Amino acid sequence: MSVSEKIQTQLAIMSELCRLLKKENTLLQDQRQDECKDLLEQKEKLSFAYADGFKAITKNKENFAELSDQQKGVLRKAAMTLKMLTDENKRLLEINKDAINRLLNAMKKDVEEQSQQTPLYNADGAIVGDSGHPVALSYNSVH
Repeated sequence: MSVSEKIQTQLAIMSELCRLLKKENTLLQDQRQDECKDLLEQKEKLSFAYADGFKAITKNKENFAELSDQQKGVLRKAAMTLKMLTDENKRLLEINKDAINRLLNAMKKDVEEQSQQTPLYNADGAIVGDSGHPVALSYNSVH
């Protein structure tokens, strides 16, 4: 495969990766994280293909000498776009992770506070009677 063909393949991979990151970033911004799960496998495959292609191209420094200024410019612009989208993706993923952690911590704190206020439950969530001994509960249902 010629250097130009390797560059074209790499540009196609970068383009697809950019398209996927734009889609994921939009989903994250719209609070549609559940839809991002479907993109993870594709994103991983494209990321590995990008890394492998980059290694193949940069293995031989003369590869870049063979490129025209236009090809170098296109490659540089694609790399900048990919970096911008990757940085945005990282930022959005961190924001979502922090929001989930805050929610889980708030739920944990609420459960802990409720368990301290409710005499039937100990700190572990086990049901106890007035004397601190376990009690039996029953549930009757009318059909």
